[in-house]
Amino acid sequence: MKCPHCGAWNAAYLPKCCRCGTPLDNNTQKQLSWEESMHKKNHSLTVVQFDEYDESMPVQHDAVHEDDPFDPDTLNRTELTDEIEMLKQRREEGSRRIEQMKEQASRVHRSLREVQVVRPMPEEGDAPSAYDSDSIVIRRRQQSSQARYSARLQESDIMDNSYADEGSISAAQQRSQYDRYGYFGDSTEQPLTYVDDDEDAPVYYDGYTPDSGDEGALTDEEFMPRRIQPRNNHEDELETVNTGKRKKSRIFRFFLSAAIFLLCCAIVGAGGLFAARKYIEQQGLQKRADSDTHVEVTATTVDGLPAHTLTIYGKENATVYLREMQSSYVIADGKIEVTVPDYMWYDTESSTFATPVETDTMDVTITPFIRYSQEGDQYQLDPIQFTIDVPLSQIYLLNPSTIRAEVGVSIYEVRINVEPGSTVIIDGTNVSTLIRETGNVSKNVQVLPVGDNTISISVKSKYCRENKMEVTLYREPQEIPLELDATVLVEWNYEPITNEKYAAASDEERAKMQRPSIGGTMLPGATIHVDFPHENLSVDSVNGKFTFNPLFSSLGNNDVVIRASYEGKKDAVITHTVYYMPNADIYTRRAWDLNAQYTDLINYINIRKGTIYMGIGTVERIISTAPQMAIMNIGTDTFEKRIMIENSSKTTWAVGEKYRIYGEAYGLYDTMPRLTVRYTYLAE
Repeated sequence: MKCPHCGAWNAAYLPKCCRCGTPLDNNTQKQLSWEESMHKKNHSLTVVQFDEYDESMPVQHDAVHEDDPFDPDTLNRTELTDEIEMLKQRREEGSRRIEQMKEQASRVHRSLREVQVVRPMPEEGDAPSAYDSDSIVIRRRQQSSQARYSARLQESDIMDNSYADEGSISAAQQRSQYDRYGYFGDSTEQPLTYVDDDEDAPVYYDGYTPDSGDEGALTDEEFMPRRIQPRNNHEDELETVNTGKRKKSRIFRFFLSAAIFLLCCAIVGAGGLFAARKYIEQQGLQKRADSDTHVEVTATTVDGLPAHTLTIYGKENATVYLREMQSSYVIADGKIEVTVPDYMWYDTESSTFATPVETDTMDVTITPFIRYSQEGDQYQLDPIQFTIDVPLSQIYLLNPSTIRAEVGVSIYEVRINVEPGSTVIIDGTNVSTLIRETGNVSKNVQVLPVGDNTISISVKSKYCRENKMEVTLYREPQEIPLELDATVLVEWNYEPITNEKYAAASDEERAKMQRPSIGGTMLPGATIHVDFPHENLSVDSVNGKFTFNPLFSSLGNNDVVIRASYEGKKDAVITHTVYYMPNADIYTRRAWDLNAQYTDLINYINIRKGTIYMGIGTVERIISTAPQMAIMNIGTDTFEKRIMIENSSKTTWAVGEKYRIYGEAYGLYDTMPRLTVRYTYLAE
């Protein structure tokens, strides 16, 4: 309800205004039952009033018993109103004080920005010096005042009784005490003490005090007398020097702050790295450690071929992946061992990840990766590097024996010895399928009468790099063209048949006979001559073709010389070599028993050259491999009979094996008969 006198709002049940005490006659609201019961409750309110002028005894008014109910009518509304007004005044006074403190802080802040250089007001006896600071001048005044005051105390040495109530002390005691809170206190000196009422006491201040309106605690230094003094040149110089020092100090502080900042960053980074590593280890993504994972490389052999063994040490059950080999391995018992043949890196026919090389050595680099768990990432280890030797495919030149030779034939047999199973290309033709068991392979090439004829040879053996060679066959240029047929025979394995034997044979026997034939072309009108036993020479003067049948009598190579002549021109000569070796059926039927004829062969070796012998014996040792030459014993344990044999058969000999051989006598080798073997068979 609103008070009609002061306008204050009051509770509906109040009979009087709580502010001014005016009766509220129009309040007709009926009190509720719970309000009546509340006012009937006993209350413990005790009002204590103190007399404003008597502080000795408090006066207690209207002591209410705890059991008496609270009665709003007995409450002094005037005192309550006065207390409310007092609280308002205190709040306003507090706001005023806060504003005053803010204003004072603003003045102090402004004075700091507008500070000026001042010096103490000079006194009588001060020695002016442009180099004395304020503290030196003030300290000189203090010492002078103390000296005068001490002198007066020593003369009188009488204590003033008026100081007794104030707690003063003697001059001796004053000199012995130490002023802890003096403006110029020094631990090495003991300044005199004095009281403020002593007129003769040394005055450290000249009477300057702050304005009466200023409030707040100020230091003694701020109370010092000071007046504005103009700067002199020396002070300007000192200010300049101090400015330089401040700049250097700022630079030093800047670098010091930067160093501290970088140090803090390094510490934070190290902590982050440590935390990340711990997290990685907890997640199973452990990084490798050099002490846990390392690799060893050792040289070894695999099936007699050079190889290298990679031994990788690491944590148990870790998976190692070799990128170049495209294979993975699991570490067991702390390590894995991988043996890799050297040819895997350079032999493209044996390995899918080999790289062709043309040098004697090859640098191999293997990049290993390691994974410590199935869910973790894999990390790259240090590359594995080592050097391997790359063998060269072997080529043994048999015919010709040198890389350059002079020939007089149009068809020349180039014969070489290689490793069986090699890929051989001679003059652009692949002859790999013609390689014999001994490794010999040959091809007939055409040699033109133009000077140098270059024949290319390429051999690629297994587990070796390719070897290339060029053979130059020189054939003198001819004035009379003379060439043999491209299909001319170079080897004859049948029994020669003479004209007499051919004429005496029936038609059926003639059909089974094999007769060698050599043919070619020459300049029409030229004359042909054959310097070799032959029959049935025929020449076509129109086209210059000719043919004849050679008669072979010597086993091995037979040189057939063909000469063409024409008037006014230089003769053209061709020397064609035919290897004559009857087949085994014919050859073996001509053989003598070498064991029975051993002594006779040694005694009459010059007469027995070319004679075919058969011997059975054991190969004791191999002397050479290209061509293969060995020592064979055809005797018994009690009586040895050794022979030196050269292998021209299709079988490769092995030490300790027993063979039956067929060959013709060639000569002696260190008192042993020497034979050229044409056919070889294993003996039972």
